[in-house]
Amino acid sequence: MSERHPAEGLLADLGITPVDGRGLGPVWAFHAQAGELVPLWRRLRDAHDRSGLWPILIGPDYERFTESFEMSVDQDTAPQVARGLAMDVDAGLAELKGNLLSWTGDPTSRPPRGSVDGGEPPDGERFYLAKKAGWIALVRADAGHLVPGLLDWDGAANHEVEPALHVAVLKQWHERFGAELVGLGRDVIELRVPHPPTDPAEILAVAEQQYWYCPDVVDQGVGTLDGLMAVQVPARSWYFWWD
Repeated sequence: MSERHPAEGLLADLGITPVDGRGLGPVWAFHAQAGELVPLWRRLRDAHDRSGLWPILIGPDYERFTESFEMSVDQDTAPQVARGLAMDVDAGLAELKGNLLSWTGDPTSRPPRGSVDGGEPPDGERFYLAKKAGWIALVRADAGHLVPGLLDWDGAANHEVEPALHVAVLKQWHERFGAELVGLGRDVIELRVPHPPTDPAEILAVAEQQYWYCPDVVDQGVGTLDGLMAVQVPARSWYFWWD
């Protein structure tokens, strides 16, 4: 008989009956309906202090998600975690900025500025990976911002964002705004942000950080840095997607 994963014990303690539970290396996941995903995430997050298991929404395609991570890492030895915790966020984002500007050839066009067409932050928290029935995964981690490094997640590799930089950026946003990892899809990261910035100068600075970290959220999303400042940065949930 195979040994029961700690996630199974946690779900039993919480009275949660998993559907189609699957274990894969350090990750154990189960399926849930769209309306259940965020409430289940909250219950599992509230249990993290005693369980040591961090919940993440991974979307409807379990197999595709598993293509994005390394399955045999351990928190005590994960090199991307160690590098991320020691990394200078500003230096890491400056490198991404330099790479992007070298590709475009026109530094005056980035980040794009312009008017905002009626955009405003959504009420409450909204998560793209909770729109459809999907999977909740549990990963042994001391904090959510460590998970991309623990899994050696490569969902932003086409923009040369290494897992260590995800760790560094998410840790800084956690310390500044309480941001916590909710969703980690094949190429998506979603955060809940209890205390988003409110000062206009800080909103601008964070929007610029978010743009160099994930230009697609503007270039294929809200369209301008001003849109990002109006719609996402002051919101209580942040969404990043790398095409």
